[in-house]
Amino acid sequence: MSFVYITEENAKLQKKGGRYLLGRNLEVIMEIPEELLEGLVLIGRIQVSAEAMVSLLESGVPVTWLSHTGKYYGRLSSTSHVDVFRQQKQIQLQKSPFFLTLSKKCIEAKVHNQLTVLRRYNRRANSREVETAINNILAIRRHIGSAEDSEQLMGFEGIIAKNYFAALGKLMPEGFEFTKRSKRPPLDPFNSMLSFGYTLLMYEIYTAVEGMGLNPYFGYLHALKNHHPALASDLMEEWRAVIVDSMVLGLVHHKEIKAEHFFTKDDRPGIFLSREGRAIFLRAFEKRMRQENKYMDVDLSYRKSIVHQVGLFSQAMMAENADIYKPLRVR
Repeated sequence: MSFVYITEENAKLQKKGGRYLLGRNLEVIMEIPEELLEGLVLIGRIQVSAEAMVSLLESGVPVTWLSHTGKYYGRLSSTSHVDVFRQQKQIQLQKSPFFLTLSKKCIEAKVHNQLTVLRRYNRRANSREVETAINNILAIRRHIGSAEDSEQLMGFEGIIAKNYFAALGKLMPEGFEFTKRSKRPPLDPFNSMLSFGYTLLMYEIYTAVEGMGLNPYFGYLHALKNHHPALASDLMEEWRAVIVDSMVLGLVHHKEIKAEHFFTKDDRPGIFLSREGRAIFLRAFEKRMRQENKYMDVDLSYRKSIVHQVGLFSQAMMAENADIYKPLRVR
């Protein structure tokens, strides 16, 4: 099974027999066997024929549309997995003690994973500033368990995030200077890769959430907001440092991504991956998602581990038992 990322501008995806054909100007660029396709991400101006859309829906293959700068446009997905009773439970438990307990567990695990990434990279850098940031994060982490509500919890998380990203900036090689997180738009190459990676990861988790019959927009940690898939965002927290942050650090330290792989637009602020840069990034992201890990009870790829975790969340929620959910904690 495979996830496919299509970046060919003005190409068209069609269905012929048991294969999907990507073509442009009467030339076939790619053939994808129907039985191997697990998910599609379309980046830029890609057309999809009506026949291909129907086939994708019938097969349950989700399609995500992004702009060439990584902006999310929308999704095509089947509703065959919708479970109204699970979704009803999501709404009933809003602001419940159970969800607060679960939120604390997830934020604590997120912070643990951030600390692991900082310590790994600081072994070589041996930066006093990074060590100071680690100590600051440890001091704030002690308050997570005593948070009285999600707003206070997210306040602690925000302070930790500020220290974490400042520390990441001290671990950057020359040419990838980074001082703080900037999102819309990203103002430097490192932020550009983080934003693109988080978008890809968000909709990996969104797919797993929908596949479990849950509503991606009713979460337990982030406040409800129109157009924001809060549950996918909540469940992503423990994965950010593990999948995206560490991968991006590896790309810049191993010089796989260089300053020449980014561009700016004359008419608007922001720095974005070029077509070549996106190709390098997407290969690295897909490699990471397929990588097996030993953090679950059995060896699973990170993609399957995410599905496993979403399933645990669903079980914990239906039983209203936070002990069932064990957030990812890397070593």
